[in-house]
Amino acid sequence: MIASLRRGSRWTAAALLTLGLAGPATLAGCSAENASANCPSTSECTITFDRSADNAKINVLGVEISVVSADDNSVTLKVGGQQVTVQRDASASIGGLTVNLTSITDSEIVVKVTRS
Repeated sequence: MIASLRRGSRWTAAALLTLGLAGPATLAGCSAENASANCPSTSECTITFDRSADNAKINVLGVEISVVSADDNSVTLKVGGQQVTVQRDASASIGGLTVNLTSITDSEIVVKVTRS
């Protein structure tokens, strides 16, 4: 009985730790294809898209964001059905969100999305 309780306690502690670590991303309602997100709150996410993928998209902050095209200095995104082009180290507002292109390399595109 004691061994059973200890195993249960360890499982409960592990589950709570996992939920605690995944909490912000879970709250943001994130689903993705060739992309990942780090969402420290329910109003902000940093998204990394796989630049070489034909279809890179993610659903964060209640909106789907996908890569339409990219060059060395800008990216065109579809944000909730509307297109926006963002220059490197610049931001643009669209659909109640501010999108900032923080990095673009041969392999990835990193944008920060914040509710306005």
